[in-house]
Amino acid sequence: MIYRDALIEAIDYWNSDPIEDEWFFENFRDDFIGSMSPSEAFSSINETISFLLKEEDESTACEILQTIINLAEKSQTTEVPSALIENKKLIESQFDARGEYSKSKLGELFRYYRFF
Repeated sequence: MIYRDALIEAIDYWNSDPIEDEWFFENFRDDFIGSMSPSEAFSSINETISFLLKEEDESTACEILQTIINLAEKSQTTEVPSALIENKKLIESQFDARGEYSKSKLGELFRYYRFF
């Protein structure tokens, strides 16, 4: 299965009720990101950001954001992906209305890229 399809499956599963496997997203990240090269991880960030922008559920958005953080770390570069540059303000406004945990996750991503 390719990363995009697996990400869609993970998001759909996480948005289902009830979630029977609390480790589903963590396992998804281990399986897919763990096997990526740094360049594959970097190129997957832009696509993953598009899913983050569409997500309305806070819990799912946090899981997608953690996926982006993992991709960033795996990419082994602090070069900022174009989708993050282009959508930074939109992502910030999306997370402004969310809880403290969500905001701290966003802060973690921004610190990685030295946005602060």
